[in-house]
Amino acid sequence: MAKKQSAPKKPKTGEPVYTVMAFITFVAIALGCTLLYLDFDEYGKQSPPKETVPPLPALGGGGGGAQPGTAPPAPMGGGMQ
Repeated sequence: MAKKQSAPKKPKTGEPVYTVMAFITFVAIALGCTLLYLDFDEYGKQSPPKETVPPLPALGGGGGGAQPGTAPPAPMGGGMQ
């Protein structure tokens, strides 16, 4: 008896890998946007705290420093190596 040769079965192809990767990326971006909106909505109702400018110390006021118009003293040492 002769056996009939049947054509090899082709594997069932699913979705292409790039389609699945694009879908996962879309879901991740949508989830990220949703979480950012919820975070903004939670903190968006509060006004930011008022910042106060710290007082600056008086500059050039006595104390034995260099006189205006003079160069600072040269550093002591061997110079560049």
